[in-house]
Amino acid sequence: MGYLSRNDLERIATRVFNEYKHLPQFVDRQVDHVNPVILACGLCGLHVDHFHLSKDGLTLGMTAFKEIGVEVYDDSGQPFFYYLDGRTLLVEADLKNDPTLHGRYHFTMAHETAHQILAGLHPANTVIQNRIICYRGRSPQYPIRDWGEWQADNLASALLLPVEIVHGALRRFDLEYGIDILNRIYWPKEYGQFCKMAEFLGVSKQAMAIRLKR
Repeated sequence: MGYLSRNDLERIATRVFNEYKHLPQFVDRQVDHVNPVILACGLCGLHVDHFHLSKDGLTLGMTAFKEIGVEVYDDSGQPFFYYLDGRTLLVEADLKNDPTLHGRYHFTMAHETAHQILAGLHPANTVIQNRIICYRGRSPQYPIRDWGEWQADNLASALLLPVEIVHGALRRFDLEYGIDILNRIYWPKEYGQFCKMAEFLGVSKQAMAIRLKR
């Protein structure tokens, strides 16, 4: 399988978003943000479960594309096996339970959904299909050594923040002409609007800033 470019991933995300907008619950409604649970479960037919995924708490998400057992942890830190069925996303429970981490929670869910979408595009690729994907929340560093994670990160960003949604949010928060400098000290009004926009879209400020740059 060749590597997908950002433009390739944007095209995939646009197709997915067009399908998302036509889900029954959005009939005669304006879609102004993407709900990652509806994206994963309602559109892609996936199941989401929440456990502690690692002892150090750094593993944020996990998925696989066939039936396989993985080790997870209960609230007391005791390990047990969970059998992934090939259509399930596991997300770190602490992300769901902490309101201050909901942006990271949403991105993690979109990241794991992106892996499932990409695997579905290449069902004959045994390297992909035999992997267990563990996401630890770090953006791939340059030079990129794990193109699978790079692709999932970029597709997740485009899935959560489609261009149409971003443009609509910029207009909603009076930022349609862009943000020259993102600085809470020297541009407090613009920074405040930017923070409100990220909260409205359910993403972290970091994810919002990266998406706007692109």
